Amino acid sequence: MFKTIFLKEMKDVLRDKRSITLLIIFPLLMMAGLTFFYDKILTTNVEEDFTVAVDEGVDSELIIQLEKYMPTLTIEKFQDVQNAVEEKKVQIGIKLDEGWKQKLENEEAIPVNIIFDPGSQDSSNASNIVMAGFNQWQQETVHLRLAGQNIDSSVLEVFQLETKTTKDEDNALASFMLAILIPLLIPMAIANGSYPSATELFAGEKEKKTIEALLITPIKPIKILLAKWMTISLLGIFTGVLCIALLSIFVNFTAELKKGLAVIANPVPFVLMSIVLIVLFAIFFAEIEMILSMMANSVKEAGYYMTPVIGMITLPMLFMFFAGETLSLPLYAAPIMNLFLFVRDAFSGQLTVGAFGLAAGSYALLIIILFPISAKLFSNHRLMLGK
Repeated sequence: MFKTIFLKEMKDVLRDKRSITLLIIFPLLMMAGLTFFYDKILTTNVEEDFTVAVDEGVDSELIIQLEKYMPTLTIEKFQDVQNAVEEKKVQIGIKLDEGWKQKLENEEAIPVNIIFDPGSQDSSNASNIVMAGFNQWQQETVHLRLAGQNIDSSVLEVFQLETKTTKDEDNALASFMLAILIPLLIPMAIANGSYPSATELFAGEKEKKTIEALLITPIKPIKILLAKWMTISLLGIFTGVLCIALLSIFVNFTAELKKGLAVIANPVPFVLMSIVLIVLFAIFFAEIEMILSMMANSVKEAGYYMTPVIGMITLPMLFMFFAGETLSLPLYAAPIMNLFLFVRDAFSGQLTVGAFGLAAGSYALLIIILFPISAKLFSNHRLMLGK
């Protein structure tokens, strides 16, 4: 009898076009769009075509020097350099003192005005290139002046700095993007995947007055509740696992984002633990949606209750900036928060079995605590029959 009820509920849900949209089409479009969007961010580098404005009266020698130290920039002459930058005709402007060459020969400081828009990403990137170019020009000039006075330029070197990274820089940036992308999208997909069934199987049946016929059948209410709960949970699990599969496929077609997967030393245990947490989270969140749907008298009212709860899934990402980067076991007991920590720590190489066990145990405990509440609400016929 339990199997019959479960199959009946599943068929009813899958007949709804909203369910198909949120179960398959929404995750497909969301994962594809955001995966390639994040990859586009990584592949966009500072080697873009930037244009720098200079005064119309500048001599050709200055143009030659600027092209030498800033080869990636295109130099154009304008009557009003600042106006050219303000009107977005160029990304950056440079104005040098007219007697720059004489001051250079006299070993005097040359005033340089760099004009850029701090509110523009392109203008800021162009300013970094210009600053680097002038720094290189300055260093070479200083070395020439010291050599002219028979002074070894090594006297200017107090420290010989050499940086050594703990991981590949490109892989580290890609893994950081994935650590944000995965825990943000998977819970959202699970919540949205189970949303139509949660609203329809309780609030929807109350609104259509079909719940009364179901409650008077010679079946224990607990079996009916379990069948509905299993339906909602399985749809959420399906959506979560589908998102993981789609992400794995789409990432392989990216140029930069796929480098982030190389950071995970043991991908198989990571995937298996991810599936376990997806299953537990889907069951836990199905209970929450189920309780909220029972308290509503219509699908519309259930939507009012569930929408803020689904929106709260993104809040842990804000708290991540205050949680620190080291492994924090107590935070793994916080639902949803532990999903963000799990992915972040997996990509940083500090995830432990104890942390995973604490996250899984917290979901299991919450599921056990919430089920008697949902069972009590479902057994309240006055509540379930609605207005």
